[in-house]
Amino acid sequence: MVPQITYPMFFYIVTPAYNALGWLQRCIRSVADQAGQGVQVHHHVQDGGSADGTAAWLEQWRREHADSPDYTFTYESARDKGMYDAINRAWEKMPAGAAVTAHINADEQYLPGALAGVSAAFYAQPQADIVLGTYVIVDNDQRYICHRRPITPHRWTSATVCEIITCSCFHRAESFRAHGIRFNTKYRALADVVFYREIVNHGQRYAVCPELLTTAFTVTGENLAWSETSRREWEEEQRLLPWYVTRRHGIAYRWCNLKRMLTDRRCPAPRSYSIFLGDSTARTAITINHPTCRWGCRTVSED
Repeated sequence: MVPQITYPMFFYIVTPAYNALGWLQRCIRSVADQAGQGVQVHHHVQDGGSADGTAAWLEQWRREHADSPDYTFTYESARDKGMYDAINRAWEKMPAGAAVTAHINADEQYLPGALAGVSAAFYAQPQADIVLGTYVIVDNDQRYICHRRPITPHRWTSATVCEIITCSCFHRAESFRAHGIRFNTKYRALADVVFYREIVNHGQRYAVCPELLTTAFTVTGENLAWSETSRREWEEEQRLLPWYVTRRHGIAYRWCNLKRMLTDRRCPAPRSYSIFLGDSTARTAITINHPTCRWGCRTVSED
């Protein structure tokens, strides 16, 4: 049975936050301006009790946008057990009428028209449980590094490789509620890998949209995926997996990278992206002079 789709599409977006107000303000603005053109957005920020003025700013933002058309905003500021616990708590608050849900971290931003594009993808492929889009990777100064195309995940590769990145993954709320998979909070850094491995094993159906540019992912230097905690958790995870699964990790990793490169070859190269910088309330357009799916391109110019 094909799930019923209603118009406009109602998105429930969640963001975990802790002492990251500067990044968070840009993230929130990038979610808010998605509303309209057939998209309704409820954005919930789950703050871990920040001491940098986050709660006061969130309350001010909530009041200022209390009457915004097609956009609602809520937040909670309370101690939690880390980022993944915060995301799980936020998902518990998902409104009954939500059609799509996703989570975006405080140091990430949606690109213009991202949610409208996701909405169109769900309409075009009504059997899909998940829409996967392309994201650009930027540095601390929001300069382009490279971009990553989505690929269809498979069980054998997802056992050790995180083929899906959270910032460009959008779940149909009906399916998300039904399977009940959430982040395992025993992990501090590796929960993404485990979460998406369970999602893939559950047999979700994907709309893979490599030409849909959805998100800017920031390499801050403090990303959990490259931390000592992540390395330690991965070593512990390897001991729990069958030996043949860990032995083929290198092959799975290279195979996924090859698929991304082949996908990129058949797609138009991204030539620009538009994001919020500093305290600006308007987006800044940034030109990509040398688009690449390989790590290393850093030459940009601002309009």
